[in-house]
Amino acid sequence: MKMPSLRAATLVALILAASAAAHELQENRATLVLRDKTHIAVTLYIAYSDALHQVLMPQRPFASFLLIYSAMKPEDLQKELLRAQSRFQSETRIYLSPGPGREVPLTNWVWPDAKRVQAMMQQRIMAAMVDPNGHAHDTPIEIRADANSPHEITAVTVKFPEEFQKVLVVSYRPNQVWADGKALSPEVRF
Repeated sequence: MKMPSLRAATLVALILAASAAAHELQENRATLVLRDKTHIAVTLYIAYSDALHQVLMPQRPFASFLLIYSAMKPEDLQKELLRAQSRFQSETRIYLSPGPGREVPLTNWVWPDAKRVQAMMQQRIMAAMVDPNGHAHDTPIEIRADANSPHEITAVTVKFPEEFQKVLVVSYRPNQVWADGKALSPEVRF
C-alpha cells in the first residue's frame, strides 16, 4: 500500500513527536518460576516494538520502522519476526549458579503471532495520530519459554539481549497445597 508522500511525511512527523515525548519505557520484566527442582518457567514482558526496531532496523528512525513494518504483508512480517526472535532466543541465557558455564537451555518458546504484532504497531501509529503529544507505549508482549536442567536448580543468573535494555527479574517458587472441595483448605501463607 503506497501513501502519498505528504501524508507519509505527516504520519512520520506525528509519530516522531509522540515517540520523543514517550522516552520512558514501561518496565521490561521477566518472571522466573521454579516449577520443580529442575524446571523453571520463564515469562518475559517486553516493549516489543522497541526491541524489534533495535534488531530489525536500528539505522532508521522509530517512526519509519513502525510505518514500514505495520504495512507489511503478514507473511513478510512473519519472516522478519522469525529473524528477530532467533536473535532474541540466542541472546537470552540462564546459567546455574554458582559457577559460569553451566547453561540451562531454553526451549518451548512461545512468541506472539505476526497479526498481533502488526495490530500492536498499527495501534501505536493511531495513538500518535490522535494524540501527537501523548506518551505512546505498547502493552508489553508476553513471551514464554522453559528452562530444564539435568541438575537441581537452587540459583541462576540470567542474560538478556541488549535490545531488551533493562529487565526487572522477579523469581519465586510457588507453595502448593491441595484444597478439598468439601472443607476449608490448609492455611495459605505468603
